[in-house]
Amino acid sequence: MSVKAAGRIYVYTAPGYDTEWTRTVGSSSIEGRGRLKVGWTGRPDPLVRIKEQSGTMYPDGEGIVILLDEPAVRSDGTSFTDSDIHRVLDNAGVQRSSEVVEATLDEVKAAIAAVRSGLDYDPLRTEDFMPRPEQQQAIELTKTYFTQHANDLRPPRFLWNAKMRFGKTFSTYQLARQMAWRRVLVLTYKPAVRNAWQDDLRNHVDFAEWVYSDRDHPCDPDIDAPMVWFASFQDLLGTTTDGDVKEHNESIHLIDWDCIVLDEYHFGAWQGAAKEVCSPASAASSTEAERKAELRDLDEETGRADEVTELVYDGIPRLLAATPDSTGINQDLDAKDMRLSSRSYLYLSGTPFRAIADGEFNEEQIFNWTYPDEQRAKRAWDTDPAKDPTRNPYRELPAMEMFTYSLSELASVKIDQRPDGLFDLSGYFAAKKVGSEYHFDDPDRINEFLNMLLGRLTQSATEKLLNNFKPPFPFSDGRFTEAVEHTVWFMPSVASAHAMKASLLAHPFFKDFLVHVAAGGTKVGAAAKPPVDKMLAEAAKLGKQTITLSVGQLMTGVTVSQWGAILILRSLKSPEAYFQAAFRVQSPWTSKRPDGTRVVKKQTCYVFDFDPNRALSLIYQYGTKLARSTTKTAPAEVIGELIEFLPIFAFDGGRMDPVDVNAVMDWGTAGAGAAMLAKRWGSPRLIDLSEAVLTKLLEDTDLLDRLEQMEDFRNLREDATKIIAQSKKIKSGKKPKAFDGDPEDPEVTAARKAKREQVKTLRAKLLKFVQSIPVFMYLTDFREESLVDVIESLDTQLFERVTGLTLDDFRKLSDVGIFNPDQMDEAIWQFRLFERASLDYLGTGTGEDTQERVGLWERTVATEGETVT
Repeated sequence: MSVKAAGRIYVYTAPGYDTEWTRTVGSSSIEGRGRLKVGWTGRPDPLVRIKEQSGTMYPDGEGIVILLDEPAVRSDGTSFTDSDIHRVLDNAGVQRSSEVVEATLDEVKAAIAAVRSGLDYDPLRTEDFMPRPEQQQAIELTKTYFTQHANDLRPPRFLWNAKMRFGKTFSTYQLARQMAWRRVLVLTYKPAVRNAWQDDLRNHVDFAEWVYSDRDHPCDPDIDAPMVWFASFQDLLGTTTDGDVKEHNESIHLIDWDCIVLDEYHFGAWQGAAKEVCSPASAASSTEAERKAELRDLDEETGRADEVTELVYDGIPRLLAATPDSTGINQDLDAKDMRLSSRSYLYLSGTPFRAIADGEFNEEQIFNWTYPDEQRAKRAWDTDPAKDPTRNPYRELPAMEMFTYSLSELASVKIDQRPDGLFDLSGYFAAKKVGSEYHFDDPDRINEFLNMLLGRLTQSATEKLLNNFKPPFPFSDGRFTEAVEHTVWFMPSVASAHAMKASLLAHPFFKDFLVHVAAGGTKVGAAAKPPVDKMLAEAAKLGKQTITLSVGQLMTGVTVSQWGAILILRSLKSPEAYFQAAFRVQSPWTSKRPDGTRVVKKQTCYVFDFDPNRALSLIYQYGTKLARSTTKTAPAEVIGELIEFLPIFAFDGGRMDPVDVNAVMDWGTAGAGAAMLAKRWGSPRLIDLSEAVLTKLLEDTDLLDRLEQMEDFRNLREDATKIIAQSKKIKSGKKPKAFDGDPEDPEVTAARKAKREQVKTLRAKLLKFVQSIPVFMYLTDFREESLVDVIESLDTQLFERVTGLTLDDFRKLSDVGIFNPDQMDEAIWQFRLFERASLDYLGTGTGEDTQERVGLWERTVATEGETVT
């Protein structure tokens, strides 16, 4: 083929191309300037083609500078086009709009050289950092174990139980170098982690000789260079329509691997089908009968329907045993007769709790590294006067903090909750598709939620807050400003994600954000990340904030450095899924200066959860499972360390307070913390002192006369009258205004303050009655009937002795509406849960048969929360 027939590759710049750009490579942001047009033409003179393209924008090519003009011919004589160059630059993370790329001329030249020679593109191979101490420790332990057990009947297996953001890919490659491996296969259930494996191999100087391969970037399996091959279980276990191995996977089954790495092992890799493919085969199993018996045993070991159900609940798709594929049929290879062969197996996970609990690995086969371990090492370096803080190897790893908010206390209207005080976040954000559009079931509630994120509460919601205290909200408090520049929101469904995007773009504040929905589209796995990178690059140019809405994509094994906070807006049962998502935001984010030094751009990252009870429950589960996987066997010790380095602040009862280890332990073991329970029975929300209730109270002169005989209520009539008067003054002074409208009338402000103090005083007095009710509940033997029935019919004398109220007084207070039934239900339910756990622990529980019903305030419910009467 002649050079002329092959065409030419050209690169030019033009007026308006001299703009700044930002690109993310690994955990770093690289800044540059200047865009370049990379094109191909079959004409001998590229300028002719350029003039045709530019038209009236650049008459006669005015202002255009051609920087490169070369034959589009490979070393073997075949031709290529600009699409081949674009593909190389795309894979390197270079942003592109059509044929215009944000890159330097040297980078474009390197891409052309890579296409021409068939070698890897490597102008970005500038990373030269060394393994951190704990990474080197993992490498040494694994290397020693593999060496000592190299001649065992079964190939050695080792587990890295290392937190998310440990750097498992980089450490694995360093292990491969030190073990002198030549062939490494990486298998995963989450194809999105491909980017991390590709980036580390292509960017670090230590791996210059290595070749990366996957189904989109195949390489010759017989090459002399060391090679890592990335594949997903879904693809590997899929077959053609005739049940044969897919053509692009044939080599994987034929290579004798030095090591097979099972990444993200907490997902699916324990299922029977996957273990059949990758479980180390015994060297003694030489006959077909022995091999089939071994596979049958593996299938029996892994028949766990309950765990599969939990995976499905958390949005993790079940493995399909076969995926029809009409291409690559080869009758010589049959999937049912094939198994992978390897000399060693390395398992990687940040949450491998199932594998550890099932005893898949013994102590000498596990390396542990937790988030507290990391942050403790970071703190120890900074506090050591002999060490240079600028050389702290952990300084790029941000600290984490969690803030939880009780939506029931922030909403203007009552949120539908179960008797235990919990509610379903997925239901709160329920949405559906109508035609081509998506809509929330309750759009007004969602708009109120978005305003709440800004600290903008409705007046009715503000009045719920104790002493008008407002917690720090994600998009209003100064401490979160940098973190919320780029956030990810974990949504419950595809419909809710699309509906949220529409709501955000219609909101007066969030409409200026760039919003991307990573759900429900054709881009899945590794292909789901480039659109996010493109949005972030665009945001860097425009100086805008971004929000990524995900339903599960990008929540495992994916690094998006710019994310500084996650909003968890869906219900999750699994601590593995919860913390895999939460730790997405803990990835380091740095920028490189011209002198090579790094600037840390993320010091602290945040988790915002809107179901405090769920959060505490999952933290308890996470801590107890973590305790089993480390040398520390006491869950309280592990949880204490966790919240020392991951402080948790819970908004409940009108205040934002730090959560201590006792609250987490109490909630996890009894369903309600002792401290939280006491706080619940002191909640001002148990007492309703609205204007309507106080008016009814003033109308009952007999009740007022009896109450005013008590020391605390001598001025009850006067207090109630003042509160009603202040309420009327506030109402008469109110004028419709926007959030940032004119300041309130000083008289109205004064009336509001006076009313608040008067209500607070009166409520505190009435709470003395309420706080004696738990004592009565503990002493009475009637636990399955509603508390009102117990008071009025079954144990009246005990109630009068404990509370000091007569039955008639109680009835009148109830009729007036002083007691808030919904809040009383929640408090009673939590008390019963705590009480039942205590009785069971002491061995004095009343047994399964009598636990079917629980009496609440005015009704009886099943123990599962289902109303009975």
